[in-house]
Amino acid sequence: MLAIAEDFMELKQEISSNCDRCILYLLCINFLETAENHLECSQIQLIAQQFQQSLIQQATIHLTEDGQVKFITPTAKELLQKYFICHNIYALPEILKRWFKQQISQLQSHKIALLSPRYFCMEQEKSKLIIKLIPNSRSSNHLLLLEEQELLAFSIATLELLGLTKREAEVLYWISKDKSNAGIAKVLGCGEGTVRKHLEHIYEKLDVQTRTGAVMVALEKLGLIKG
Repeated sequence: MLAIAEDFMELKQEISSNCDRCILYLLCINFLETAENHLECSQIQLIAQQFQQSLIQQATIHLTEDGQVKFITPTAKELLQKYFICHNIYALPEILKRWFKQQISQLQSHKIALLSPRYFCMEQEKSKLIIKLIPNSRSSNHLLLLEEQELLAFSIATLELLGLTKREAEVLYWISKDKSNAGIAKVLGCGEGTVRKHLEHIYEKLDVQTRTGAVMVALEKLGLIKG
C-alpha cells in the first residue's frame, strides 16, 4: 500500500495536463474506496485532497451518474452562464445534462473504456467552449472539465498556420473576397501566371481542385465551420 502511495506521488509530479490530473484524481478516489480500512491510505487521501484543490482552480464540475451537480468551481459557473441560459447555476443546462446522460448510458451499455474523454462543444462568435467528460469506471461520480478557446479568424496569418506560404495565404485570402486572378495579381503586384502557380500549390496542399473547395477546406481546418 505504501509503495502504491509513493507511485501516486511520482505520477503527480510528472502529470501536467488538466485532463490527466482529473483522471489521476479519479484513480485516487477509486483507490480510496477499496482501501479505506488501511492506515497507509492516509497518504493517498492526502494526494487526492491535493488534486481536489488543484481542480478547484480549474473549470470543473463533479457529477453524480444521473447528472446531479455535487460540486462546481466558480470558473465553471461563469462559463456555463456565458454559453448557456442558466436559471440555476448549481444544475447542468438541460442540453448538457441530456448529453451527459447519453454518454454515460453508451459507455455502460457498450462497455467502452471509461477513462477516454468525450467532448461537447458550444460556439459563440469569437470563442468556443469545449467540455470534456472524464468518466469514473468504478464509481458513480464523474467529472466535466470546461475549457474556453478563441476561434481563429480567417486571415492571412492564420492561413499560414495551415502550411501555406505567406504569398499562398495572401492569394487564398483574396480568393475568399471573390477577387479574380487578375484582381489578386494587381493587389499583390505580380503577374497572373504567378497567382495561378500559387493557386496550384494551394490546391495541392489542401487536397482540393477548385477555388471554392480551397476556401471551404481552410474554413474547416480553422474550425470556423463544421466539416
